[in-house]
Amino acid sequence: MIISGGVVVALGIIGVLTLSAFPPLVVCAALVGLGGIIASSSGIALLADATEERARSSRIGQQIALGTMAAFSASVLAGVLASPVAAVFGAHEGDAITLRALVGLGGIVGAASAVPILFIRDVPVPPRTAGHAGRLLRRFAAIEIAFGLGAGSFIPFINLFLADRFGLSFVAIGIALGVIAVAGSLGALVHGRAVAQRLGVVPSVSSFVIASLPFALLAALTGDVLVAVGALALRALFMFGTQATWSAYQLSSFTPAERATANATLALAWNIAAAIGASASGAIRGALGPDGFTVNVYVLICCYLAGALLQFTLFRGRVPQGDTVVPAWPLEAD
Repeated sequence: MIISGGVVVALGIIGVLTLSAFPPLVVCAALVGLGGIIASSSGIALLADATEERARSSRIGQQIALGTMAAFSASVLAGVLASPVAAVFGAHEGDAITLRALVGLGGIVGAASAVPILFIRDVPVPPRTAGHAGRLLRRFAAIEIAFGLGAGSFIPFINLFLADRFGLSFVAIGIALGVIAVAGSLGALVHGRAVAQRLGVVPSVSSFVIASLPFALLAALTGDVLVAVGALALRALFMFGTQATWSAYQLSSFTPAERATANATLALAWNIAAAIGASASGAIRGALGPDGFTVNVYVLICCYLAGALLQFTLFRGRVPQGDTVVPAWPLEAD
């Protein structure tokens, strides 16, 4: 499934690089997202199945940290390569041909990741399910929709925010995104091991989400680029810190046979909500110009606050039961 997802992503990237009309580009972008969901959902379910429950948060945190460090390297490298790649084509850094070339280089690097995946073996899991999976999935989905709406309204456009609000160059934007990614890596490594064990999973996650919101607001309101980047980095530290702990909690709530499907469903819910949030945020910025970014951050804050409150209300005091022994026959879902 991981390889299949990678193939779908590759097809989408090829389309993005070779097509110019807007409708086909939308279809290709959808393929990239669909393939990403398939690959990531299968991969994280495999990681959960291969890890004991007590170590699951740390392992997922390490995975997220590696991913964000890779994002750091990619952001800095893309910024550094923008000028020489543009020179090769006799274009400017912001021209479509330059951006397509950078995306193509990223696609080549991404394709290379298929090589080590070929050596990964599936972990056998018992085909047992639990009767409460449907109810749990609906509750988790409501939270993912709230976070997806909030994230989609601003997070994918941080590079545009830095360019439009502060006039940063490609190189400076790459470095800024790298700093934010490094901060997220640190949060992913620390939260599950140092915070969740003391406060409890749900209280620590919801409180960290809420603690990240003032930094998002500061980034939107400040006129100093260093303050903005620092605030976004601290926001990422808190939010990425919660991701590993929350993902481990979600996966541990489902039996091994349910995890891949549950994770894919929740990822789909998040991505659909993020797409809606991104479309709405684009309309807002189109109407208000760069000041629209401030409104986008207000939307993010409201949605993240709603998600944190749902986490605390729906799951406070609940211990995941997915790794416990369940009856050998499937029970009826809610």
